[in-house]
Amino acid sequence: MILKLILTCFCWIAVLPIIYGLNFGERYIFFLIFIYFLLLFWMFIFSKNTTKIIISLLFLFTFLILDNFPSKEIILKAGNFFIIFSAFLPSLWILRATAITMPSVQNTQSLLSKLNSKKILSGLQVTSHFLGSVINIGSFPLLSSVLPKKSKISLRQSAGEASIRGMNTAVLWSPFFVSFAVGQIYLPEMSAWIGIGFGIIIATLFNLITIKLIIGKLTINYLLDSLSCIKPIFSRLLILAISVLFVGQIFNKTALNAIIIVVPILVFIQILRRPETSNFIFKNLKNLIQNSGDEMLLISVSMFLGSILTNSVEIQNFVSSNIGDYFPFWMMIILLPFIVWCFSLIGVHPIITSAPILSIFGPLLSVWEAAFLMQAHLIGWCAGTAISFTSLSVLTSAENFKISISKLVFGPNLFATIGLVFFGAIILIISNYFL
Repeated sequence: MILKLILTCFCWIAVLPIIYGLNFGERYIFFLIFIYFLLLFWMFIFSKNTTKIIISLLFLFTFLILDNFPSKEIILKAGNFFIIFSAFLPSLWILRATAITMPSVQNTQSLLSKLNSKKILSGLQVTSHFLGSVINIGSFPLLSSVLPKKSKISLRQSAGEASIRGMNTAVLWSPFFVSFAVGQIYLPEMSAWIGIGFGIIIATLFNLITIKLIIGKLTINYLLDSLSCIKPIFSRLLILAISVLFVGQIFNKTALNAIIIVVPILVFIQILRRPETSNFIFKNLKNLIQNSGDEMLLISVSMFLGSILTNSVEIQNFVSSNIGDYFPFWMMIILLPFIVWCFSLIGVHPIITSAPILSIFGPLLSVWEAAFLMQAHLIGWCAGTAISFTSLSVLTSAENFKISISKLVFGPNLFATIGLVFFGAIILIISNYFL
């Protein structure tokens, strides 16, 4: 674990000059790729058996497709893709570690705990949506703590389901998720930001509909009480979002790079404001680094191999000869989220199914079409991670709310997510037709 911690911190710091636009040459990139591969290999040794199987199959599949070993140029380009995640994921972890210490987050918890048993479910779904848009699965331990210690299993079950629905639908529009970074890598930058607009609409409609149909309460009074819980954290979320957008636009950085630049600065400012929290922040960050190996491993390897396949002659020839301009765009919008949802149900991470599709079709599309494909990708990611046995959303929610994983997967969210897949796809197809 000590070696893992050292290597992770080294890669994080070493990638920062690249993010800031400094060029140290190919040797520096290859050195970073080598160190990061060493870190990933160490993670692979201590990863779960399912992760080992998935990684092994990915390598086998990749090299069965390729006729020749990738060239130095292709490996370098692929390396530039995946080493960025050695800084992106730790940036999210330190953001999560810091958020736990903030009084505004604790005030939100207090407001939630004061809601009655009927209102608390809608409050949890709304709060997890906004809080989760920044700290992702880090919202679950914060939200689960507001339930009374002797809560009935039925309340904990419903609370866990509501929290997953809220947090996961933030995937549809928030740049603070790996899914957004993945989409931005393979699709034009502008299309990713346009896709966010559709995501806000779909996420809003989905949460309103599921609060009404599943929780059973959707009145102005319930919504106002639910929204009031996020009042303490809203200004902090707004500062973070504006900072990322400002850096991205002013310095011409992707959302991924902007987050890596902004988050450490804001965390440093927060530590200066409240220095007594520094020990807790770094201790929590250490724990997150040590316990998040599988996530980083799957994402990094998938991005590396996906980039190699994207730039391979074999894939390019297959696309041009078999797909080209003849594949209906509307079919792509439906099939992408549905395929991701289906494979997620049997434990395959969305990045395994979504990234190759984006890499193949992305270069064929206009910026406008790519925006719809981006949102289709985010819908699939959102729906898939909400019902997968291997999803961190499901595993973390089950652990914190002390409920059964199988009941989370095969509960109301199973039907809610498949509804999201087709409902979201229909909205995108209609919007593409009329806009």
